[in-house]
Amino acid sequence: MNAIRLLLPIVVSGLAAVGIPSACSAQVQLPTVNLGLTNFEDGFSKPGWFLQLFPNYYHADELKNSQGSTLPGRGSLTAFSTTAHAAYVSQRRLFGGWLAAEALQPWVDLDVRFADGSSSEVRGLGDLTLGAGLQWAPKKIGNGVFVHRLMLDVGVPTGQYRDRQPVNVGSNYFVVDPYYAFTYGLEKIEVSARFHYLWNSGNHDPFAGSGADSVQPGQAFHMNYSVSYEVIPNVRVGFNGYWLQQLADHQINDVNVPHSLERTVGLGAGIQVFLAGNTWIHLNAYRETYVRNRAQGSSVTLRFSRAIPSAPKRS
Repeated sequence: MNAIRLLLPIVVSGLAAVGIPSACSAQVQLPTVNLGLTNFEDGFSKPGWFLQLFPNYYHADELKNSQGSTLPGRGSLTAFSTTAHAAYVSQRRLFGGWLAAEALQPWVDLDVRFADGSSSEVRGLGDLTLGAGLQWAPKKIGNGVFVHRLMLDVGVPTGQYRDRQPVNVGSNYFVVDPYYAFTYGLEKIEVSARFHYLWNSGNHDPFAGSGADSVQPGQAFHMNYSVSYEVIPNVRVGFNGYWLQQLADHQINDVNVPHSLERTVGLGAGIQVFLAGNTWIHLNAYRETYVRNRAQGSSVTLRFSRAIPSAPKRS
């Protein structure tokens, strides 16, 4: 049950409205979403509790413009985050799937150094994410097993936010980020993917220094994908990646910001180890490329997962 999205990860919901300074001005940026935080065997889950802890490190020292060129200056962004994730899959069924729910709460430590030599450090609780959806049981297809999940996650602006500071761990707007995840396993090989569609509400109290009355990040598509191989019993290694593409321009005061579409592609490798007692340890690393209108960097995620299966339902 490798993760009902951080059950999603949505996990570092704190890197949200930050930047090495924003490439599209007035600090309009996409919120932090699940980029590579879930991967191997992502579609699996079954009735019971699923608990996770996601320590994550991200560092970027380049800011790309809309053509992918590096902007002048030497700023940097470093983020340490830990997200607690609790998911529950019930034994009640709807449309053939088990009803499921989840909650995620990140804690984030941000250090942003701007190209003009100034800096800003902030730490605290990020925005809470709540979700509900359906998890389907594994099904035999061909010579392999297919399993999938559909969830609707909503980010609530509960994180620490102040309009007088340029960097925050809370976003101050709602995020709707539904996703569909699946895994197909064939002997020792498995392929997994997760597809999201992101919608953001407006922030009517943006950073006071921006001069804007309201900002709204654009809609976007993002996905995770992976292929792994069981090299020895209970140990998997493989390739993992992610892709984010913004589909609609950011807005400032209800006016579109031209050439503001963000994009990033992360490529890397990972390892997953299954331990006794329904416990997993995951280690994944990524390097970003093909970046537009956002910081480009590298990240490492260490994930601890524990499943607590429900007792079999009495007939």
